[in-house]
Amino acid sequence: MNYIKWFLTFAIVLSLGCSSVKDNKVKQARVSLNSDLFSLNNLALSEDSLYALTERQQQTFLKFHQQKVAQGYLPHESVRLFLENKLSQFTYYGQTYTASEAMAKNSGNCMSLAILTTAFSRLAGVEIDYRKMNSLPIYEKHGNVLLSSSHVQSLLYDPSFIAEEDYYYIYRPAIVIDYFPQESNIRSKTVNSNEFLAMYYINKGAEFYIQKDFDNAFIYAEHAYMLDESNVSSINLLALLHKKKGDIESAERLYLAAMASDDVNISVLDNYVTLLKQQGRSKDAKEVKSQIENIYDPNPYHWLEKAQFANYNKDYSDAERYYRKVIKLAPYVKQAYFELHEVYLVQGKVQYAISTLEASLPWLHEPKQKRKYKKQLYQLTVAI
Repeated sequence: MNYIKWFLTFAIVLSLGCSSVKDNKVKQARVSLNSDLFSLNNLALSEDSLYALTERQQQTFLKFHQQKVAQGYLPHESVRLFLENKLSQFTYYGQTYTASEAMAKNSGNCMSLAILTTAFSRLAGVEIDYRKMNSLPIYEKHGNVLLSSSHVQSLLYDPSFIAEEDYYYIYRPAIVIDYFPQESNIRSKTVNSNEFLAMYYINKGAEFYIQKDFDNAFIYAEHAYMLDESNVSSINLLALLHKKKGDIESAERLYLAAMASDDVNISVLDNYVTLLKQQGRSKDAKEVKSQIENIYDPNPYHWLEKAQFANYNKDYSDAERYYRKVIKLAPYVKQAYFELHEVYLVQGKVQYAISTLEASLPWLHEPKQKRKYKKQLYQLTVAI
């Protein structure tokens, strides 16, 4: 599992984008940034520094790698074996580390593991890509900032693969490095090294934002934007930062650019609605909010997050609507049924709650979870 952070202030979410078949992106016009608002005394960490390992760390890996290759393993297989054998006790913390820090501490968040995997792959001469996975969001609360996580796999390509003529290959043979695979995860698109790097810089920008270090947050967000101008998360974070500094016009231009992107999601629209409401532009806010209902976002977990947020704010009508959208998009997302049934119970809609739990039963495969749902269903039924 490689979890990439995005974050939300009230309804403010930075959703990090990561099919072996890559999407053809339309080049967007770059939005000018008001860099005069920020102190730019520091530089973002360079790519070389991010992936660099100490001499001793390199020798540890290379010794293992050479032994495995001598035994007949392919280079990408040796990387997987090293990760399995040497990092089995890796401890997951929220900090985003460089490759050398992650290896030295044997800890870090899942972004750190993806970076470390990249460092080993480079030493072994293995080509690597990354694949975004739609999965259940994970949350961390920091004051009024809510961090949420998005799942991405590392793909280590088979260096011995030679494509045959007259054959069309949808996927190239690769080893998938996924530290927390789950049945409910849904494949999304692959991302290249620059797009992955942009995720790292957004991740660090988010950490600086939490620390209220807005200057460094801007430096890292701007660097991410330079690497991948189509990444909605960097645009979103830059909009937040301009808004923090009082430049509402630049913030709005950035939100509009994010909304024009093919990757726009419901979180960006929520952010823009918040900005409009704070300006007293209720009519405009209502028009933008209406787009949320019609936006094409096939990721059920984006809608699940929105449902959970509405539920948290006791906006039960919105919560119902979004939970039902999750179930329609992906009926196997079992969490949506249980949380929707709770929303119905709060409102006294017991029969709806019962029907929702009944609808979940065909999708329950784990005995413990099935017993839990059936017990709740029984208790509700006898109470009527």
